[in-house]
Amino acid sequence: MSIVEAEDWQQGDLVREWVRPVTAPVLWICQPPRSGGTLMLRLLDSHPQLHNYPSVFGFTNEEMIWPSSEELAVSSDKLLSDVFAKMSLDKFNRVGMAKQSSNMVQDSYPIYFDQAWFETIFAECDKPGSSGDESGRAHFNALFTAVFNAWRNYQSLYFEKKYVVGHMTMRWGQLEHYVENFRRYQMTYPDGYMIFMTREPDDWMASYTSLKKATPYSGDPQDAADFYKAYYRQALEVRDSGRLIVLRFRDLLLDGEATMGSLARALDIEWNPLLVRPTFNGAAWYQNSSFQRERLARIDSGVMGQGKALRDEVARVIDQEMWDLYEDLAGTALKPL
Repeated sequence: MSIVEAEDWQQGDLVREWVRPVTAPVLWICQPPRSGGTLMLRLLDSHPQLHNYPSVFGFTNEEMIWPSSEELAVSSDKLLSDVFAKMSLDKFNRVGMAKQSSNMVQDSYPIYFDQAWFETIFAECDKPGSSGDESGRAHFNALFTAVFNAWRNYQSLYFEKKYVVGHMTMRWGQLEHYVENFRRYQMTYPDGYMIFMTREPDDWMASYTSLKKATPYSGDPQDAADFYKAYYRQALEVRDSGRLIVLRFRDLLLDGEATMGSLARALDIEWNPLLVRPTFNGAAWYQNSSFQRERLARIDSGVMGQGKALRDEVARVIDQEMWDLYEDLAGTALKPL
């Protein structure tokens, strides 16, 4: 095809000819902050059967709640404004991607989105009547198709994918919507899974209360303990759905290969050594620990046991209920292979 002929193409022809559709279900990582969710996201980053959403997968509405099927049936505008607006494209294109909620020095990773191409793809893929269902899934397909195809330096577009991986944590005022979020997510993706990383209360408290940047910690250790317990109670309500995968952060740190192997089997994806190498878009990613650690582009078991050094006023709020909730949920975790 000549350049002149290419210029005569309609935008829809370009989309149909060159764009790689994204229709895989969402694999949603959602647990309290400082529980290993970012590490899990980065370990899944380079697997050729997975798309990895480049930003926090959240919603701009105050409740951080998944759009309802009724809202999506009327219009995709809410989805586009709620989800896509969280990506901060202008910031990505100017300064790249870096994890800010960390006490570690972070590299910045180049990331370039073509917003005009995104808008073209989304408009073509999200035409009225294209959904054919009541779940709104086609709107999400259009969104993810536009995101990954308009991400110009994305390294993993042309592989057959089984999931789109996204990561989100909820804050105090949003936790009451956890179960409803899960229900709506399952309405859209009955073939999807939510991953919940559990972390022992003392180590979690040490990490959560020592973080200096971008933390929701109020400074009151009792408030932190109540937040932890509320999160675990919500997760226990959806545990028996058959679509919640529970993992123990401790297992991941002690035997990453065996733990990721069990996850790969649960998700029916192929084992790949990349599952124990944290990356962003294929480039090595350093841990985002709350503690001052040597910069390592691998799983760092040295963050275990930090709870032993908790100050007395923090340690005393870790009550039996925290441990009971942890044991109840973590007791259903996948066993390392």
